[in-house]
Amino acid sequence: MKSFSIAPTARLVGEIMVPGDKSISHRAVMLASLAHGPTELTGFLPSEDCLCTLRAFQALGVDIEIRDPTTLSIENRWSRLCPAMEALDCGNSGTMMRLIAGILAGQTFHSRLVGDASLAKRPMGRIIEPLEKMGAHIRAEGERGTPPLILEPAELHGIDYELPVASAQVKSCLLLAGLNAKGVTRILEPSPTRDHTERLLAHFDARPLREGRSILLQGGLTLGGRDLFIPGDFSSAAFWIAGTAAIPGSEIRIRSVGLNPTRTGLLNVLLRMGAQIEESVEEGRGEGEPRGSLLIRGGKLRGTKIEKAEIPNLIDELPVLGAIAALAEGETHIRGAEELRVKECDRIRCMVENLRRFGIPVEELPDGMIVEGGRPIRAARVSSFGDHRVAMACSILALQADGRSRIDDVGCVDTSYPGFFRYLEKLSQRSAEAVEGWKEVLSWTQPRPGPAGTEKAPRRPVVAIDGPSASGKSTVARLLAQALGIAYCNSGLVYRAITWALIGKGVAVERELVFKTAVRQMKIECRIEGNELHVWIDGKEPGQEARSPAVNAMVSRVAASAWLRKRLLPTFRKLADEHSLVMEGRDIGTTVFPATWYKFYIDADPKVREQRRKKQGETDSIEDRDWEDRSRPAAPLRCAADAVFLDSTGMSVEDVVRRMIEALRRRGFPVPKRPYVP
Repeated sequence: MKSFSIAPTARLVGEIMVPGDKSISHRAVMLASLAHGPTELTGFLPSEDCLCTLRAFQALGVDIEIRDPTTLSIENRWSRLCPAMEALDCGNSGTMMRLIAGILAGQTFHSRLVGDASLAKRPMGRIIEPLEKMGAHIRAEGERGTPPLILEPAELHGIDYELPVASAQVKSCLLLAGLNAKGVTRILEPSPTRDHTERLLAHFDARPLREGRSILLQGGLTLGGRDLFIPGDFSSAAFWIAGTAAIPGSEIRIRSVGLNPTRTGLLNVLLRMGAQIEESVEEGRGEGEPRGSLLIRGGKLRGTKIEKAEIPNLIDELPVLGAIAALAEGETHIRGAEELRVKECDRIRCMVENLRRFGIPVEELPDGMIVEGGRPIRAARVSSFGDHRVAMACSILALQADGRSRIDDVGCVDTSYPGFFRYLEKLSQRSAEAVEGWKEVLSWTQPRPGPAGTEKAPRRPVVAIDGPSASGKSTVARLLAQALGIAYCNSGLVYRAITWALIGKGVAVERELVFKTAVRQMKIECRIEGNELHVWIDGKEPGQEARSPAVNAMVSRVAASAWLRKRLLPTFRKLADEHSLVMEGRDIGTTVFPATWYKFYIDADPKVREQRRKKQGETDSIEDRDWEDRSRPAAPLRCAADAVFLDSTGMSVEDVVRRMIEALRRRGFPVPKRPYVP
């Protein structure tokens, strides 16, 4: 489990830019994928959530080129969406699932939307009901209207619909469904919500009409591709804004941040609390989203009351408001925020629990909380509960604790703000340090490989297969290699062989110098014999001993060594100079062969994978193993942006292989005319 230790600081000082707006990044990829003609997106947020949206539309037949981590070239050359060969993985993103459901509801093909364990608990009834009224055939497979979602072919018609609660996601879902519906879709909002979807529809030539509290969209409009600049995410900036305002002596300038008035309710609340904030708005580059700079100076804040009418325009900022309320004098009341209970976690309960650990008197309410500020902040160990905003909010509060604090389970922060903790360290230094950008922290997401990239493609065709433990990738890879008549390589065998040799020498991984010296002295030979990888260490092949209990207990620590992984790259790549390969592992498509065009990522429901592990005689936790793989510093487990995602839950190995062969044909792989699949 990835954690972060935070030392107290006297102030926050610096000048920064924040990553691109997550809400706009999702919507921009979706609308550009529906448009006729090319679009270049600048300022895209390459977070885990937004990359799920990108991969989904690639799977739906849209040509998306990643020119650099924040610049995309998007064009739908088919002028329509194509059926995906597998379930579309929404990861942890409720925004993606709700919005893409609106787009897929009116298509002529079947779709299935899945997500991680957290998303699988989030209710989807608010979109299912109105979509069904529009004629959609949609159902939730989970209990109480939770994902996965199944969408069957349907013809939609416009409806008049009054939102029961103010929700930008539900509104956006219906507007996107309305694009493919006959007649007019009219949505009545109880109160204004963020209007990114309306602005982007207008940008792509499908301008909705606004009549009082109603939004009207004519179905059947054609979208036109047009370049778009995405400003910095205000919700990411919110942590620096609130933290700086609440810590006397601090001063931060945030440049090129989105200042859409439907998103900046936090500024009004902070000004009411006595914050010193200067706002400078500049006109956007034709995309209709105002942006500019903010200068925030720290001082003493006072408590305030946040009522229901304010909630829609600061829903994402409520966790950090709860945190800095502890630094303000007097009580802060947050009411009308029951929506927080159905986010990535129950944000009300989780923030209350964490605030109490910091020694803050706080009362939990059904729709919010009452925080008593002005008390000493006690150093604490708290959890993010898998929620990125809870993690970042508690990190800001920890800066004013009486000692070093620890935030557990912080890997979730990558879903919205890659590099957050790096900038927390920079801005909390005693001397001011300007930060020109933020993209240098994106070591895990590189420009799209291939002819346009800097990484050389392998000399021979390589099929890269990645995925978590017990996803079925080893069995699938072996069968696929057999069907294609090429070599099968299990990259994990190399790490197992090295681990076996280290155990034989009595070398502990923790003794880094001894470990490196031992590996350097090894003669590691990797050869293809009988269309399969064989590994020798100092002339000996471990055979079945590579899967002994001792090796099983140690191999994950060996494989986590960044030094070793880098050292083995030439070994793996040399194999592709001599043989066509199917290679599987955890980082084959992202690190070992990033330039191959033939990438797959295989996953399955965690419960199914847990059962598979038990049948293999393994007793370790799938959840812990997944977390270890995804949060390790060296080549963490990621789905490459241009990989085909396959959900093997409920599928036979043969079915998975057949789908992979279809995908390989479409990508130009030299598949035999009649590949043999048992």
